[in-house]
This record gives sequence, C-alpha cells and structure tokens, in this order.
Amino acid sequence: MALRHNIGRRREILQDAAEKVAGHSGGTLKAKVKTDPQPDDYLKALEIICNGSYLQDARDRCRQRAQQLKLVADWEELCNTIEEIYREKIIIGTAPDPSGAQAARLGEALFGNESNIAPRTLGRFFDSLNDQVVGNFLAAAPRDYIALTYVDELGRNIGFERASPGQQASALLELLLRQSAGTLIIDQPEDDLDNKVVMKVVDLVRNSKSRRQLIFATHNPNVVVNGDADKVITLTTGEPNPNPVTGSVRIAIEVDGAIETPAIKNAITHIMEGGEPAFELRRRKYRF
Repeated sequence: MALRHNIGRRREILQDAAEKVAGHSGGTLKAKVKTDPQPDDYLKALEIICNGSYLQDARDRCRQRAQQLKLVADWEELCNTIEEIYREKIIIGTAPDPSGAQAARLGEALFGNESNIAPRTLGRFFDSLNDQVVGNFLAAAPRDYIALTYVDELGRNIGFERASPGQQASALLELLLRQSAGTLIIDQPEDDLDNKVVMKVVDLVRNSKSRRQLIFATHNPNVVVNGDADKVITLTTGEPNPNPVTGSVRIAIEVDGAIETPAIKNAITHIMEGGEPAFELRRRKYRF
C-alpha cells in the first residue's frame, strides 16, 4: 500500500533528523521519534462514519478503537476490509444490504466482534459508505513526531516542555546556529536569555555567519558588537500618516551602515548602552 510505504519513509526521515539533533545542539538536546499514541486521523474517520448512526457512546468507542488500531498494519487491514465491502455495495447498487451480513462484517471491522452493536445501527454504518467516508479511512495516517529532551549543565535530562524558557531558547538557538541552511531571522533572543548565555550565543553567531545570513532584531549590545555585525540598521517611529492604510506600520530607518561608522557607533552607544555617560558610569562602578 503506497500510504504505508510513505508513512514508513516519513518515519525514516524523522529518525534521521532526530539523530542529528545531539550533534547540532552541542549536546544540550536529545531527540527521539515517538509514535502517535492516538492518531487524530483515525479518530476522525471513525467518528464520521458514526455520524447519524445513533451509536451509543460513539465518541468513547471511537477513541478506544483508534488506540487499538494505532499500528499501521492494523489500520491497513481495516481499510482493506472497508474497501472490499464498499466495492460489493457498489455492485449491488444503492439498495440496503439485504442479508445484513456485510453490515455485520463492517461493524466487526470497525469496532471488533465484542462491540454488541444493534443490527439497525450496523445497517446505518453500511448505508453511510460513500467515496468521502471511505476516503477518510484510506487517507488517515499517524502523525509520528520528534520528542526533545534538554540536558542541563549537570547532565540531567529534562523534558523539553518542562525546561525553563531560557533553557529552551538557548538550546534551540544553538541547534539553529550550528546548521547551514538558508537565512535565519531571530527576534529579540535576549528576552529569554541572561547575558552569560547571550555571550555563548554570540560565539556561535560569529562562527555561523560565514555559512549563512543571520538577521537579528535586538536591543542587546553583545549581539551587535561582540557578534561582529556586518550591517546595523536602527529603526525609529515614522511620521504619522493622515490617511493610514489598514495594517500599515509607522517605522523609519534612522541609521544604516557598517558597525565601524561613527553614526552607527553613536546609535549603539545611546540605544543599547544608555548613552556615553551611563556607559562611563558603569565602567567606573565595576572598575574596568
């Protein structure tokens, strides 16, 4: 079955990607491919065929059956049975199943032989078979996924969803910056990172920018200065438009140039350091 082959191929691709995560994240992340425990496509296909059947506890039955059929081979067997029954229905025409045998076979395939479903309800299942209903079963596929684990400084494994925003952000930035894909746009990474982690990210930025284009929106001077930005653009609030267009923004470019130019140096000093007096005050306070 072509769908089964494609599902297997997709899992291989996910597995290959998961194996690369540890290396590309500097060991701060682990990745494992996990099987969808209850495929939504399976559940939806079962629920649709139950619509109008007046099946008691239909949603609970569908959920339980979707879990039982989570293996691709089991679902494929169900699909083959439904296809056979639908072909026979087409052959006999639009008249209801005269003997009820096919309806009973369909009910057993859908919910198992211990389902105790009334014959009238089984007949409604059979009557509801059409191209769309059958297509829902044939196109249903599990959504396997990659589960991430964060590895902290002590080597402890933490589920990624339970890691702090800073841990998540630093790990993902490291993962992205170690790759050599297309342009990478990062919006204010300092929101979730302290300056110690930002400096680690800055080292990765310097190494990564020779392999790909990096665009940062930031207020942190470490990213711009220590990251050795090749081009800096300072934005300011634009003039109000008396006839604004819906969705338009009021921004304008204030300064644009290389980091070595006096205008850019002045902008960085005032916007990111709070001005030269503030910068000098901190220098004296920390005795640098």
